[in-house]
Amino acid sequence: MPLAQRRTPSAHSTPVVCASLFVGSACLPPVLGAVGGLRHPAVALVAYCALSAVVGLRARLRAVPFAALVCWLFYDGFVVHQQGELAWDGLVDACRLGLLAGASLLGTAVARAGQALGVPRGR
Repeated sequence: MPLAQRRTPSAHSTPVVCASLFVGSACLPPVLGAVGGLRHPAVALVAYCALSAVVGLRARLRAVPFAALVCWLFYDGFVVHQQGELAWDGLVDACRLGLLAGASLLGTAVARAGQALGVPRGR
C-alpha cells in the first residue's frame, strides 16, 4: 500500500487526553488499594507513570504538561497525602512531576516515531 494511502490515527485533543487521564487516575487508587500498591508510594508512582505513557501514545505534544499535572494531582492527593488533600513537598514533588511528564513525553515520542516510520497502528 502506498505511503499516501496508509491510514494513521490522529492524536487526540488535549481536553480528551485530560479527560481520559482524569478517569484513569480516579480509577487507579482503588485498584492499587485492592492489590496493596498504596503501601509503597513508589509502586503507585510507577502505575501513574505507566498510565501517563499509555495515554501519551494518543496525545499531542502540547498535552504533556496537562497530563503530568492531572496524574500528579491524583497521586499527591490520594496516594501520598491520603484523603484527597494536596500539599507541595518541594523538590520531591518537582521530581514526581518530572517523572510523570517524562512518561507522557515518552509515550508521545514513541507514537510519533512509529508514525514517522510508517508502522501501522490499530484504531
